[in-house]
Amino acid sequence: MQVLLIIAATACAADRQSQRDTTWAAHFISAAERIEARARSVGMARLHDVRAEQAELRGWMETVSTEMALGGAEAQGPGHYALGCGERVLGRETEALAQLEAAWSAGFRDPRVAWVRAQLLSERYRALRLEAIAAPDADERKAREQDAESKYREPVLTLLRQAAGAESPSTDYGAALVAMHEDRLDAALALLEAVNTKHPWFVEARLMRADVLLLRAAWHWREQRTKESGEDMTASFQALTNARATAESFAPAHLALGRYEAAAMNLVRTAYGESVLRLSIDDDEEQGPAQTGLAALDAATRIDPGHAGFACEKARFLTMLAERPNTYGGFLSLRSRAVEAAQHALTLEPASACGRMEWTRVMVQETEAVLKESRVDFYKLQEALDLLEAVPPSGRDLAFHLLRARLLQLWTEADLQVGSWRVGSNGWKHQEQAIEAWRSAVAIEKRVAAYWVQLGELLLARASNPTAKDVDQDLEPADKAVWHAMGGGSTKAAEVWLLWAHTEVAHALRKRAQGETAPWRFEQAAHHLRNALLDGAHNPTLHHELGLVLLEHARETWEHGGDPTALLQQAEAAQAQAAKMAPSLDLSKFGQAAVHAARAEYAWWRGADPTEEAERADALYSQARPYFKTRKDQQFVGRMKVSHVLARHQLEQGQDPEPVLKRPWESLDMIERIGQDRVLRHRATGTMFRLRARHSARTDPEKAEKEFVEAEKSYEEALQVEPLNREVRLEEGHLFREWAVVRKAAKQDSEPLLSKGLALADALLKERPNWPEALLLRAALLRTKDPASAQAREDRDAALKANANLAPGWMRQFPEDGPKAP
Repeated sequence: MQVLLIIAATACAADRQSQRDTTWAAHFISAAERIEARARSVGMARLHDVRAEQAELRGWMETVSTEMALGGAEAQGPGHYALGCGERVLGRETEALAQLEAAWSAGFRDPRVAWVRAQLLSERYRALRLEAIAAPDADERKAREQDAESKYREPVLTLLRQAAGAESPSTDYGAALVAMHEDRLDAALALLEAVNTKHPWFVEARLMRADVLLLRAAWHWREQRTKESGEDMTASFQALTNARATAESFAPAHLALGRYEAAAMNLVRTAYGESVLRLSIDDDEEQGPAQTGLAALDAATRIDPGHAGFACEKARFLTMLAERPNTYGGFLSLRSRAVEAAQHALTLEPASACGRMEWTRVMVQETEAVLKESRVDFYKLQEALDLLEAVPPSGRDLAFHLLRARLLQLWTEADLQVGSWRVGSNGWKHQEQAIEAWRSAVAIEKRVAAYWVQLGELLLARASNPTAKDVDQDLEPADKAVWHAMGGGSTKAAEVWLLWAHTEVAHALRKRAQGETAPWRFEQAAHHLRNALLDGAHNPTLHHELGLVLLEHARETWEHGGDPTALLQQAEAAQAQAAKMAPSLDLSKFGQAAVHAARAEYAWWRGADPTEEAERADALYSQARPYFKTRKDQQFVGRMKVSHVLARHQLEQGQDPEPVLKRPWESLDMIERIGQDRVLRHRATGTMFRLRARHSARTDPEKAEKEFVEAEKSYEEALQVEPLNREVRLEEGHLFREWAVVRKAAKQDSEPLLSKGLALADALLKERPNWPEALLLRAALLRTKDPASAQAREDRDAALKANANLAPGWMRQFPEDGPKAP
């Protein structure tokens, strides 16, 4: 009997518990419905500032929180559900999901909870898919689509199964969600059409239909069905227009139109280029997609002026447009409006990562534009970096690292305006920071080839720096970057083939620096560029790059005694093709000039007249009108090289080389001379004084002595900056020999000069064994010191065996080595 009483008491207690649970559930479900109904009525009113109504809703939510505290454990699950519904109508997705998950964890497994969670996750899925459409890079689009599918498809489908019976206002809408997440777009559209017919007030169905139509339009576009794609895009736009007309104060409808315009503009850009966009920023008479999108985003901010996320969406849209404005005036307008929107976002939410990033993006865009024409404001770059570094760790996602990498990479390019990168310089530090930023990006996202290309090119740039201490430390990860960028060999992107070509050339140059040869590397590089040209035949830069590789291969052939003629012809043809496609492009002029300069140099070594080729090279270099300081330096280097070839030839003909030596300097104003790279400037000055001294020695030994001193001083200045520069040390070694010859003829002590020269030659041969030019330098120094030197003969024979192309030049220097007269 006692046991039965205990059982009965327990049953009654359980029944009362169940009643309390049911009461709280019904109460909070009713509260949630009241909140949702009030929000819907506000959204369907004429467009107005809804902050007063939102304050009212927050008051209701505070009441729910109070009742939850009073209700104890039984009230927690349904209370969190009501709060989740409230956060959702206030546009706070993250907070809404957190409340709904708390409701589920507290044991409130009502289908309504699963239904609201499913809708929220589905909206995130659709937002990611639209971002994928808007991504200009094909690999990035694919990666974002994969992320959307892997992150949201199964969770949404699972929640929809758990939400069976809770679909509102009809089961067709829930079925349409299932169809969309199963990628049955046609079925989803048919179901949504039925929902729109029966429930025209249900704006969410119209917005979903617009998204599905745009997703199908993107699929048609990739299949090159432009007609079907255009029809779907028009229908999607109309669905959004209807949604906005139905619920003028429903901010998500206006935001959806802004996102549609961003996705649509970037979708069509991939095929037709910028001209189809018709941004119409400065033309009030024509309403283009840019103005339509901005007007929609403005409407969202009018509805809820205090929402930082809306201000950020507007800033993001404006910076997207500023990437390719119709006019410079349009760029200025976009930049100014973007900064205003980003600053407003930070005013509303001081910790906003988006506000800082979009503001930074504007400064990066501005600096990129300035870099093409004038000097960069480095204070602005520092301001941009400081702003970006203030983003809290929680906001440092992939977009953050990509922007930081872009900023730092831009800074390294700007640093070249004031001098070359060297270990320890600001440029070197910024380059290292850019490399680490790209490494952070690829650590998060490994599937996008373009990110690996940027990392690989920076690593190669650092490896090619003459002051780099461990080249292999960068070449190895550059190889890995190529492997990742290739994605198993499936990619056809031109920039990937270009990176691979650059990597092959870097390895070949590394072998050359070590005294070895790898001609097959140049052949592979040319092969990769020809692969790039299969899909990029109209890209002048690829033809130019192919010409550079062929020219470097020609040099490799020449340095090992071969005939570079065929390779030079191919290089010239590639540069001519680049010039044909872009007649005003400086690259093609530089490329063609470099080919003629090489021909002039090789002609001089062979004993032929280099004048015609040198003059053609100088004319092409002179015609270029480079904006970048680095290009101006390259122009000076090219003109200096051909002037020195001509000067040497004229010296051998007994002529005064002074007029041709002046040429490169006459094209520079005083500011450019002062701002030149120091190694370049001092090396050029040293060679000029050296050639002048050789001419002066014939008639004025005292003047020649002064010019030799100036030449040595200039070379030493260059070596203070780059102590290991082999080309400068080789030239200084020849200076000491030529100076010693003049002193010896004047019966003066030449021994100190010969000793300096031999020390340089020995050091060069230790670093690069069997280097023919260094062997001939040592042979000439030893021959000057002792005409019967056995070591001189041994060095000469080794050098000419390695590169027979140097024999004519040696014979002109030491004619006694030629065949004896009969």
